Amino acid sequence: MSPADSLQFLDRYGVVILPALAVAEQIGLPLPAVPALLAVGALAAHGRSSIPLVLGAISVAALAIDFVWYELGRRRGARVLVRLCQLSLEADSWLRRAESTFARYGARSMLAAKFIPGLTTVMPPLAGVFAITRGRFALYDLAGVLLWAGTWLALGYFFSDAIVLIAAKASALGRMLGLVIATALAGYILVKYGRRRLFLKKLRTAPVSPEALKRRLDAGDDVTIIDLRTALDVAATPYAIPGSRWLADDAIDEHEVELLRSRDVVLYCASPNDATSARVALQLKHKGISRVRPLEGGLAAWMALNLPVRTVQLPVAAADESSRRAEPTAA
Repeated sequence: MSPADSLQFLDRYGVVILPALAVAEQIGLPLPAVPALLAVGALAAHGRSSIPLVLGAISVAALAIDFVWYELGRRRGARVLVRLCQLSLEADSWLRRAESTFARYGARSMLAAKFIPGLTTVMPPLAGVFAITRGRFALYDLAGVLLWAGTWLALGYFFSDAIVLIAAKASALGRMLGLVIATALAGYILVKYGRRRLFLKKLRTAPVSPEALKRRLDAGDDVTIIDLRTALDVAATPYAIPGSRWLADDAIDEHEVELLRSRDVVLYCASPNDATSARVALQLKHKGISRVRPLEGGLAAWMALNLPVRTVQLPVAAADESSRRAEPTAA
């Protein structure tokens, strides 16, 4: 489909297509919502689309899917976020960023979340976990949707002549441009895939299995075990490996780095994909701590084997305190 055909398609079906793209954006699918918003804004400048109508349709669709996530977080608690982290390599880092942002700014953080990939998916269930009232959630979520969609529609509106000109010139080039774009896109995907594979290979270097760690602990080996889960992760599963030390975030200061250089270190997080523990293990290796390994499968794998755990209290209290700081007026 040529750029001109795409504009005609959006001219006819934009009120249906844009809400669908907004929902896809919300659940993390890599579909071109922003270019479509720019195009519809350009069409509106030439009287071929209605920005209020489009904004209304997008708001209804986005609020509907956001409320589903919100209610899941409100009813099922932090377990929903743990499940979300199991779906993607990056989701647990998104959760750490979102939890920190929410604890600092509360519901206001939803105003900017739509502009940040990853956070837009995590924020609605996180708001439910933090017990934001439904009315307050609806207010800030709607404002965030309108700000996000309205910004891109406005840019398309004010730069409509440039967008239409680009579409016309692109159409004039015909199939050759399509071939160039397709080749560039394929190359981009291959490069991203290759870099991702290399990154995953580095992250997965020499994990330690739960069975091997248990044998070392039984043998009395001096192993430092660090729990890298977020406070919300611990609230969902208030257990830890015996002898482990909980770290509220994945930052380890230089003094601790010096102490760990001569020790065997095992890191674990909640998610079976080990993303956080593997990433921190890689960071520590770059700091000269060579004897550091992530726990294969995280705490979930350890507990699945019915290996011993201990009940933890402090992180749960920290999670409650974060909730109070984030939304002191929540019901």
